[in-house]
Amino acid sequence: MKSKRTRLLVPVLITSIVLSIMMNLFVLPPAKVEAASIGTVTENDTIYQIMVDRFHDGDSSNNATGAAIRYGENSEEDFRYMKGGDWQGVIDKLPYIHNMGYTAIWISPVAEPQMTNRENNGTGKNTAYHGYNVKDPNKANPYFGTKEKLKELVDSAHALGIKVIIDVVPNHIGDYMLGTQAYYDIPTLQPAAPFNNPAWYHHNGDINWSLADGRYDQWAQDYLENHDLGGLDDIDFDVPAAKQAIFSSIKGWFDYTGADGARVDAAKLMKPTDIGELQNLLGVNTFGENFDGNAEFVSRWVGQNKEWGMLDFPLFFSVLNSFAYGQSFDANIKGTLAQDSYYGGNANHMVTFIDNHDRNRFLTEAGGSVEKLQNALSFIFTVRGTPVVFQGTEQNKGNGNGQIMTGGIADTWNRWSMVKRDANGNVLENYFNENASTFKHVAKLNEIRKNNPALRTGTQREMWSAQNLYAFSRRIDTGTYVGQEVISAFSNASGGSQTVTLPLRAESTLTAGTVLVNQLNPSDTVTVQAGGVTGKQITITLGANSAKIYAKTQPVTDTQAPSVPGNVTATVQNASSALVSWSASTDNVGVTGYEIYRNGVKIGTSATTSFTDNGLVGSTNYSYTVKAYDAAMNLSALSAAALIVTPAGNSVTIYYKQGYTNPYIHYRPVGGTWTTSPGVAIPAAEVAGYNKITINIGAATQLEACFNNGSGTWDSNGGSNYLFGTGTWTYTPTGNIQAGGPVTPTASPTATPTVAPTATPTVTPTVAPTVAPTATPTVAPTVAPTATPTVAPTVAPTATPTVVPTATPVPTATPAGNTATIYYKNTAFSNSYIHYKLDGATTWTTSPGVRMQASTFSGYKAITIPLGSATGLTAAFNNGSGTWDNNGGNNYHFGTGSSSLVGGSLTSGEPQADSVTFRVSVPGSTPANAPVYLTGSFNSWNAADAAYLLTRGSDGVYSITLNLPAGSAVTYKLTRGSWGTVETASSGADIANRTLTPEGGAQTVTLSVQRWKDQ
Repeated sequence: MKSKRTRLLVPVLITSIVLSIMMNLFVLPPAKVEAASIGTVTENDTIYQIMVDRFHDGDSSNNATGAAIRYGENSEEDFRYMKGGDWQGVIDKLPYIHNMGYTAIWISPVAEPQMTNRENNGTGKNTAYHGYNVKDPNKANPYFGTKEKLKELVDSAHALGIKVIIDVVPNHIGDYMLGTQAYYDIPTLQPAAPFNNPAWYHHNGDINWSLADGRYDQWAQDYLENHDLGGLDDIDFDVPAAKQAIFSSIKGWFDYTGADGARVDAAKLMKPTDIGELQNLLGVNTFGENFDGNAEFVSRWVGQNKEWGMLDFPLFFSVLNSFAYGQSFDANIKGTLAQDSYYGGNANHMVTFIDNHDRNRFLTEAGGSVEKLQNALSFIFTVRGTPVVFQGTEQNKGNGNGQIMTGGIADTWNRWSMVKRDANGNVLENYFNENASTFKHVAKLNEIRKNNPALRTGTQREMWSAQNLYAFSRRIDTGTYVGQEVISAFSNASGGSQTVTLPLRAESTLTAGTVLVNQLNPSDTVTVQAGGVTGKQITITLGANSAKIYAKTQPVTDTQAPSVPGNVTATVQNASSALVSWSASTDNVGVTGYEIYRNGVKIGTSATTSFTDNGLVGSTNYSYTVKAYDAAMNLSALSAAALIVTPAGNSVTIYYKQGYTNPYIHYRPVGGTWTTSPGVAIPAAEVAGYNKITINIGAATQLEACFNNGSGTWDSNGGSNYLFGTGTWTYTPTGNIQAGGPVTPTASPTATPTVAPTATPTVTPTVAPTVAPTATPTVAPTVAPTATPTVAPTVAPTATPTVVPTATPVPTATPAGNTATIYYKNTAFSNSYIHYKLDGATTWTTSPGVRMQASTFSGYKAITIPLGSATGLTAAFNNGSGTWDNNGGNNYHFGTGSSSLVGGSLTSGEPQADSVTFRVSVPGSTPANAPVYLTGSFNSWNAADAAYLLTRGSDGVYSITLNLPAGSAVTYKLTRGSWGTVETASSGADIANRTLTPEGGAQTVTLSVQRWKDQ
């Protein structure tokens, strides 16, 4: 049957080879980039499986739009749509993975996916989120990021000692051809060239599993290799050009990124030697998927010129039976491990698991028992093989809504997102809790495995098998760690305890009198006794659904801090952003991440050796320092400082009157690079009916833009696009642009105001904010630009929006009428009203005034007031119920433009993040170049904390800025580095602690030290 099919294809093969040679003359192979490697995946690793779309959304600009994405996860159908996870999200969560102790991650396929399968003429089920339906094997999945971002992920993981395993799909591409048809019946539904050649595929229809399941003869294997898996077009590896094309595309990803291993999808449908050829080409170890419980059959893919290992489905089924359902160890685990000889010495290469993206969550199978879950995890981390754990297992969460799936592949309720959102994308809960009991249990298991080489490379030997108790030894028989041994025992009893005496194996070199420590509980020890059939034995007691792991190893406590980061540099990117980078630190165990400080204040952490600091102010000096930390939270000393001065910078603020419900702006600074289509979502403005965005355009003088609804409908000024100069603009669809913010109607003033202009409102509150809001400026999101927009607006811009014709005048920022935008924060007011009069007028608004609206800045209310010919206004604020804030009877004055008022402190511009700048004058007797420190409740009264070292200015005044939230009371003093040099009164007597309750916004506190204690 097979040879006949091959003979019939000879003419096609010849034609295909010729075509392939000609195509290759015009298609360049992927450029090889030298990428750092930390070695391929081995049995010394533990693996964390990540389904990228369901992990973490680190870059919302690459999210799918329209019907392709559903954030909610309430119905089974919801799970068939994209959720927004991407490679940036994985980068962001690398510290979380590292803190569990994993040394490798397995990520979803990386190639550009087919958005939907061919059902309903190509508009059927969404397939892009999982990536196993491929459209273009040579291009990156645009919903996950760019190929550069993928390489950044690999580099970032390597910096933490984490290897990256890429899920590869060599067996098939997407679902394009129907059944046995050898042509594309829907011309628009084809894979990317050169994979749109029908001669490269089998055309025998879908696999009928009822014919092949349970059969392990050659006929069954040929049948699986030559048919489609669920409609996916099956690549014919007997066509050399097809095989070379798919293998070359996969190799290109490994050459470019430096990834460390591959998981091979649908290996059961490929010849073992074909995958072995792929593994040799890639130069990294691979493990494949053969969804079958027959150990002999699965073993056919493992060994020389085959794969390094395989997913251990035979052991998985036994683990499920014995650990989730409490079935006999004798009838399950014992029999499965007895077949390890099939693997020809490669049993430690079998990749063990308790669930994955194709299986029900173990916790659901186990009826919600966390004890059973942790017991099963203890088993796969100690039994022979290389353990892999599916994302989220560590968070004690089973299938969504507790739903169990039966029959075939489980692929809905088990694939929930690590960040739970409602249908509108609002975050409800995230599952990155490092205090979850199973997170800590996994971290402990990884530590135990790291400290005991026998659990990684040791020989597996059974010691005890019964209905409800199983025990085994892992021992290293040769090499550096010869004789190192670990004994593991497990109970799956539903209650009570069991005490058994286990004879040590004859191979064991543990001697009588040796004390063994339970690695899960160091206070639990047993002593090897003389006696028993081998002359040595131990007696252990196990509770229900529990494990004990005994070894001579004493648990390691890490107290050594990493080395200080070196070569810290800071590079200005624009007026509001800087890139900080440094050389990697080293540690006796491993560096987990880095803390970044701006002007002595911690502003963030990074898992990599770089950090982008946004939200800076133009024409300002900044100093950056870095600390390294490890998993035990040992901190290095501060690095040397890197200094920058930001340029003045330009920005454009656009108020967009809602023509589209969810508007996007697709833009570029004139002469720069366009955003990736559809652009950036425009957030809601503080003015009802408007959206608002502020975009930094760097050195450019104008912003070129067009608008769309995120689903293909465009407003592009008839193809000419829109130009905006620096400053604030209001855009009303379609095409009406006015300088300044929107004009907000206010109440008409009455002839006789109820409050006299100079009157003092009856109550003057002392506002003490009790919450700690953080202002979040509506800056333009950072997106990954492309050379040209990927989607052409249908109304006008085609590949790249055109430049505004010269006949169109370029707008300037000269306002048509003055306005004042006022941001006001008072945590004592649930509602805020502004009662005001314009400069030069005598009429006030009718009390209590005009109600202010919520703004995009947390905790602030806002209003924009037209001034006409006036240049400002006088105002007081109240809560609408008789409580006033009127500046102690003096009222407040506001000019044109934006102003921010919080806690009585008035500043120009939009709200700044909550911070306090301390400016300290010191006595003339202070030694030259002496350090001055803040110490207080915010740093556990450390008298010489480098993070709170003040900077001496050219005027002799010392200063530091701290991110202290509004309403959070602190106490503090100043020192020169010790309590012997603390500040005192002028007489030398101790002074009371200084106190401060920050008012919010950017606050400045001016202080004077009267005397130092040692002077």
